[in-house]
Amino acid sequence: MALQLSLPRCRAGSAPLQQPAGSRQHRRGRCRAARISTQAALLGAKAEEFASGRRKIELIVSDVDGTLLNPQQQLTAGTRAALQAAAAAGVPIVVATGKALGPWTADVLPHLGSSLPQIYLQGLLINCHQEGVLYQRQLEEHIILEAIEFADQHGVTLTAYCGDRIVCRETDEQSDRLLFYKEPPPESVGPLERQVGQLPISKLIFMSSEQRIAELRPAVEQNFAGRASLTTAIPGMLEVLPLGASKGVGVSWLLERLGVDPAAVMALGDGENDKEMLELCGLGVAMGNAGPAALAAADAITAKNSEDGVARAVERFVLGPRGLL
Repeated sequence: MALQLSLPRCRAGSAPLQQPAGSRQHRRGRCRAARISTQAALLGAKAEEFASGRRKIELIVSDVDGTLLNPQQQLTAGTRAALQAAAAAGVPIVVATGKALGPWTADVLPHLGSSLPQIYLQGLLINCHQEGVLYQRQLEEHIILEAIEFADQHGVTLTAYCGDRIVCRETDEQSDRLLFYKEPPPESVGPLERQVGQLPISKLIFMSSEQRIAELRPAVEQNFAGRASLTTAIPGMLEVLPLGASKGVGVSWLLERLGVDPAAVMALGDGENDKEMLELCGLGVAMGNAGPAALAAADAITAKNSEDGVARAVERFVLGPRGLL
């Protein structure tokens, strides 16, 4: 069970502790001591080993939406500074996202202080800026055709992810939701059947209202059981992946290539699609805004993505133990 680390921080203007007026220094000391004492009490044994420096984090792996970026899809100055400080200390970051290679990368990747390969499409595509595509996996054609038929029968939007492209029969209000996340703009290409065998389709997403997708999920699970894997990153979007695929598989492949022991990696995430990588890595940290699957898989919980939760975890488990705060 993960234990909460995202505790209230002392801020200017916050309600003062009940102490005599004028004892500002004493008040600060009590606030800091109380925070440290409470954090120590709440840390589980595994997380405490990293927080104390008895075990060292050598690499950070982070989800993007809902984790690395705030709710406005921004990489905040605080998160950027923490990650750059970690990289300067020899602890770089790898992003592991369900997103495609798209416009968002220009706003994020250059500011992380890392030149390592990055993981996209739920672990189905690993790309290196210098070397290009290192790893790629695609859906089987018969799975794609069945998914197209299912979407048509049930009246939901289906988008297909092909490297740095997203295609659909025709764009609509559902496919346009992807623009907020700065994904490649979805392209209307007509019947998707015509693209099967022509485009390298790695994953599909059924898109509709959150309620409608929840209603359809049992039928999708039954239809593709033992033949494809399903996950959700964003409410109202149900993803179809090659059987056995996950971010955890992609992270494992890259760690082996880099020669990094998973036990020395901190993973951060918020969604169902982050579960496998949180379980794989030595320290799995869920965001304060995480869903049940990520919370259950995590060893610790940081602040929300609206509160620089990634920065707080980096400070607690990477910079603090190295005396860099």
